[in-house]
Amino acid sequence: MQQDVVYFSDDKRVSLTSYIQPQCNELPNQTALPALIIFPGGGYKMLSERESEPVAFSWLAKGYNVFILRYSIQEYAAFPQPMLDAFKAITHVRQQYQHYNIDPDKIALLGFSAGGHLAASVGTLWNREEYQRLAGVEGEEHKPNALVLAYPVITTDWMKLNIEANLKNILRDKFDDPKMISTVTCHRDVGTHTPPTFLFHTTEDQSVPASDSLKFAAALDDNQIPYELHIFQRGPHGISRANALTDDGTGLKIEPEVQCWGDLCSAWLDRLFEHNR
Repeated sequence: MQQDVVYFSDDKRVSLTSYIQPQCNELPNQTALPALIIFPGGGYKMLSERESEPVAFSWLAKGYNVFILRYSIQEYAAFPQPMLDAFKAITHVRQQYQHYNIDPDKIALLGFSAGGHLAASVGTLWNREEYQRLAGVEGEEHKPNALVLAYPVITTDWMKLNIEANLKNILRDKFDDPKMISTVTCHRDVGTHTPPTFLFHTTEDQSVPASDSLKFAAALDDNQIPYELHIFQRGPHGISRANALTDDGTGLKIEPEVQCWGDLCSAWLDRLFEHNR
């Protein structure tokens, strides 16, 4: 395995860590692999380690080359900066596809919680020229080929209960701007340009309601975008892989019934990307 880190800011605040399976003589049938770019969650205040490397390594075993984007958070998280970070990361991976041994037409995003909001924003707003100009990208070089949204933040209505940890981190001085609130409400911008999407959530999630995933899935359905949605009953917010390796020490984030989401997702992505066939 090869590991590398690329920085997208002078202060090294924004970085892309890659975990790459290089081609080798013992695997003559191995072709360029799909890429999975992970956006950890953390309410745009921090980046969860439980949703970073422990997830990345599980996807390496599924035959994907994996990247972790550590995007802008805290005082740097004002919209659209995290999304611009993502645009640059996707463009970099696609342009360097030979170096990373990936197929440039098979790039998926995996976002958890606030990272799911970021992934959904990229998937719905990548075609907006004003954001393309800000990021210095053009065409479809920054468009993901698939989205994976894990208990994603999609709407802003429920966030009023937790303003400090959510809305203010990305809206800043535009907290009361109806147009900006609409822009960061992801399901409203789903269209035919949105890539196929896999979603999972739990009904016991007390931080981000499962209705957020349902609304995004309904918008995908309205636009005839391929999608797969799994709503599990048990499990709190931030469940990650739902096993002991990603538990937070409380034991509350271990749910055997939810652990299958990774296999369900990889089966869906494999079919979409015609991978591991």
